[in-house]
Amino acid sequence: MTETIYEERYRGEGLSPESAHFLSSWLMILFGLFISNTIASILSSEIIITSQDLLIVGNIISFIASIAYGLILLKISSKEEKYRIAGYCFLVTSAADAFKLILIAASGASEDVDFLAFGFIISLVSIIAELIGNYSEFTGHSNVLEGVDDELSEMWLRLWKLYIGSLIAMLCSIILAYVVGMLLIIGAVVVIFIVSIMKIVYIYQTSKVLDEYNKRLRSEV
Repeated sequence: MTETIYEERYRGEGLSPESAHFLSSWLMILFGLFISNTIASILSSEIIITSQDLLIVGNIISFIASIAYGLILLKISSKEEKYRIAGYCFLVTSAADAFKLILIAASGASEDVDFLAFGFIISLVSIIAELIGNYSEFTGHSNVLEGVDDELSEMWLRLWKLYIGSLIAMLCSIILAYVVGMLLIIGAVVVIFIVSIMKIVYIYQTSKVLDEYNKRLRSEV
């Protein structure tokens, strides 16, 4: 029977070598997927990309990468429950990307009120799912690193605060005056991009730390 990380900690044994190796291997795959997803996010941004073809390509890549990312998070949720919530949220985001593809393909109806309302609802659901998913994933990474690398564990929590702060700044930019708002939007986009880069680095570091932890535990046996 598969044990969760909580059960392992309850017995006072910490993260087992098998769990550390399991997480390290799958997190390295997440590392590659997140790079792909970051590139796809740029290609699917209507603020940055004006080409309809590139927008479609970006959304397709984002859709595939998000599904794979979500499924892997569900896979590793046997070791940390927070990953399960994150996995489901990424799948919801994937569904939203699929709807976005349909909306882009039907862009001729973009002036229809119902069409615009539907697009807004999809975007809102996607944002909420992404918010919950990122919180759960960041917290999950932090949890599995407790007792393994406490400093990196705290860095994941600080990264979440930076991420949510950038989203709040973007929200404020919409509310504030246009000129100031645009400056805040640019600043928030830059911060979100930095968070994405830092997340890539942290996923890689988390995978390597768990791999080293696994090797150290095995050498002590």
